[in-house]
Amino acid sequence: MTETLERPSTGVTAPRWRLIAFWLSLAALLVLHLGERPEMLAFPVIAFDGGDHAGHEIHLFAQGVFAWLVLVAIAVHLRRPASRIGALWSITLGTAVTFSLLAVFADLPPEVGPILFAAIAVAVLAFLAHPAPLGSKVTSEDRPSPVLAGLAVAAAVPLVVYAVGQLGIHLASGPADEHFEFGHWIIMAAVALIPISLAFVAAAKVPGWRFPLWAAGLMVASLGVASLGINAVSQLSTAWALTAIGWGVAFITAGELESRAGRSGRR
Repeated sequence: MTETLERPSTGVTAPRWRLIAFWLSLAALLVLHLGERPEMLAFPVIAFDGGDHAGHEIHLFAQGVFAWLVLVAIAVHLRRPASRIGALWSITLGTAVTFSLLAVFADLPPEVGPILFAAIAVAVLAFLAHPAPLGSKVTSEDRPSPVLAGLAVAAAVPLVVYAVGQLGIHLASGPADEHFEFGHWIIMAAVALIPISLAFVAAAKVPGWRFPLWAAGLMVASLGVASLGINAVSQLSTAWALTAIGWGVAFITAGELESRAGRSGRR
């Protein structure tokens, strides 16, 4: 008989091997994202001080915001992990988008490529090994939201254009450009594409959908805030920065209103 382990806080019973695989996968993802540069967690603060980072502030800020997304998405699994499906989606999609873009576009040593694809495989493994039943990870816990989907589509158009533009600059530059060397343009493309994917996950209302709701809204709004406070390449214009902030606030507000309405309707 397969040995199982039941978590009293979730009521979910999963094979012990699956839980071990899940936690090892999360630990590996934490190391892959933050192991070599834990200082990324300070980037959202130090990016505003200029100094030695002149010209790189925006992509440092973006890296820091994404680092916090990964850390929080992993940390919330320490309590009632089976219910954290929205956070699980955030880890998986964030990893897949970031490492796929780096693997395809970054000028990296040949030996690094397999590591990037291995990271994506680890994220997929974490998704599959997560203690919640597979069906619950890909089905809605409530009726999908047309309002959130509409807001996601509205944001997708300018963000995809922005991401394509950043990748175009990367391809048109070369090693002589220090932004090319540090993957600046690729990072900015990733932080534009990640919130789009998370916005659609939130709109689909997967269990725990409020995590990607907040993650998408805060990522877009933070890019707007950084663009207003930092003068560096890849920053948004003032008009687009204010639009990004407004969209982030509107997306989170719309989702929270739907969440409260849903809770009231179930009483």
